[in-house]
Amino acid sequence: MQVKHINNNRREEWNAFVAQQPSFSLLQSWEWGEFKAKLGWKVFRICVQEQDRIIAGVQMLIRLLPTGLFSIAYIPRGPIGNWLDDRIILQLFSELHRVARLHRAIFMKIEPPLFYDPAIEQTLHQYHFISSSYTNQPRATTILNLNTDLDSLFKQMRKRTQEYIKYSSRSGVTIRRGNHRDLKAFFSLMKETGKRGHFPSRSLEYYEQEWNSFTGDNQAVLFLAYFQDQLLAAHMDFCFGDHAAYFHGCSINDYKQQRPNYLLMWEAIIWAKEQGCHTYDLWGIPDEVGKSVYEGKELPVSDCKDGLWGVYQFKSGFSKNVVYYMGAYDYIYKPMLYKLITNQTLNLDTMDRFSVMIDSFSHSRKAPHAL
Repeated sequence: MQVKHINNNRREEWNAFVAQQPSFSLLQSWEWGEFKAKLGWKVFRICVQEQDRIIAGVQMLIRLLPTGLFSIAYIPRGPIGNWLDDRIILQLFSELHRVARLHRAIFMKIEPPLFYDPAIEQTLHQYHFISSSYTNQPRATTILNLNTDLDSLFKQMRKRTQEYIKYSSRSGVTIRRGNHRDLKAFFSLMKETGKRGHFPSRSLEYYEQEWNSFTGDNQAVLFLAYFQDQLLAAHMDFCFGDHAAYFHGCSINDYKQQRPNYLLMWEAIIWAKEQGCHTYDLWGIPDEVGKSVYEGKELPVSDCKDGLWGVYQFKSGFSKNVVYYMGAYDYIYKPMLYKLITNQTLNLDTMDRFSVMIDSFSHSRKAPHAL
């Protein structure tokens, strides 16, 4: 076995390996790395290979902090492949640490795309990773199995969800697919939604770069919901390999009775089916729900409409298949700076403002997003 850095000549091989992963793996794709590079991140694709075949790998992002002296290292939804194998994990982590230290990283955050398992957590602790309460990718989510026809998918949904989809269409809401010319309107709506929900939106450049990185291969779609020429809501969805996911959503506060978000979600599900995807990830629900499923308890019930609870009530109507991932783990290189940076961010709306300052990095319970 050998540890190798992947160069441009192996782009297709890397993407083929990433696409084989059992869950939505876009954030480890070559295109995602290119997108983040345009926003100032350094990208390192490191693999362990056996007989010239990739068996485990990582796309690591490194971002210089505003001071210019130190950086952070982040592995979104990774490592991937057979990285937990005793023969592999030490080699892979050794190279990751070497690269992170070379770039004066304060810490490295990983978010493995694996369902929660105490044995895996124990292994990470043995390699000196600590559990982090700050996750960027949603730890709990709802995933819709698409391996059936659309009629069956529709009938599996909650009755009220079915009714709202039908009502939205009958009431005159229309859905169209957008293009790059619609990104400014989408961005304005995202800002309005963020202001209403008290979370910061990304910049227009962020959405433009993200869109341009994936639309060429039909891996991204923008859906816009209108009522009497008024833009009510919008969705941006992505697919990679056999999986699709809902990433960004926004809406105005008026016209709620038209239920545009239900019709938007249904159109996104149809699109995911058209792409040949096997799953559609609704991307983010309260961690408490995922933990209850893992522990075999009844799903928690809450009348709370704040944060992800209102989102969960909406998403649960499409699927009750709740999954609970490992979460985030940090390897600390500079303990004093790590303590300082986490203490500071605790006073900045649970890292949201800090997140935007360095072009996303941490978790907002109010609006989960992909880094």
